Amino acid sequence: MKNGQLKPGYNVQIGTENQFILFYTIHQRPTDTRCFIPHMEKLASTSLPMPQTVIADTGYDSEKIMYMWWGMRKNRNLNF
Repeated sequence: MKNGQLKPGYNVQIGTENQFILFYTIHQRPTDTRCFIPHMEKLASTSLPMPQTVIADTGYDSEKIMYMWWGMRKNRNLNF
């Protein structure tokens, strides 16, 4: 960042329902793709229920994420 460019230092992932924030995580990873799996694993380790449907933009679209989601939660939707 010493060349005058601004680059993200942190990435915040937020889970909402009916416009209320239910869960969030903060990561030192610049891309969404590398934050989704740790975010969902941390959510699974809490007492909060896992979502039936996840809606995300194409920044999360990777084969690794889809395999993880399908293996982790049967009968749930992942929409990009």
